[in-house]
Amino acid sequence: MAKDIEQELDAIFAHHRARLAQTRDETAGKPAAEENFAQAAAACLASVITPALEQMAQALHQRGVAAKVLSDESSARIDIPVSRHARLGHGFGGYPYLRARPDRQTRRIHFERNTADAHGSNAVGDYPAAEINAELVNALVLDLVRAIYGPL
Repeated sequence: MAKDIEQELDAIFAHHRARLAQTRDETAGKPAAEENFAQAAAACLASVITPALEQMAQALHQRGVAAKVLSDESSARIDIPVSRHARLGHGFGGYPYLRARPDRQTRRIHFERNTADAHGSNAVGDYPAAEINAELVNALVLDLVRAIYGPL
């Protein structure tokens, strides 16, 4: 009977050790995947998103709009310091913006915008870093500009 108990315990713990090993392997892979995403997101912000935002800011400057681009390793943003109320001649104006920021949870670049002032924002979309290009960023900025300056 003692031998049966030993075999039973060995069988139970063999399964337990296998689960622990699987958990260790999965846990070891997470930091590498997070680091890969962080590097891809930083590269996307620096080489695709920020230059596209700067290009759009320059195009807006040529049309008399004082847009500015703010970027760091955690986000890139274009601010357009005008609001509907200021455009119509009343109010103090605001700072509508489009911002891109990496989301480590979903491993996607999250775009959000505000069309009225600097308080709160609305999600515009989430994209894998590999799918983001200048055309997408330009289209998102154009949508923001259309919302600010388009017909009421």
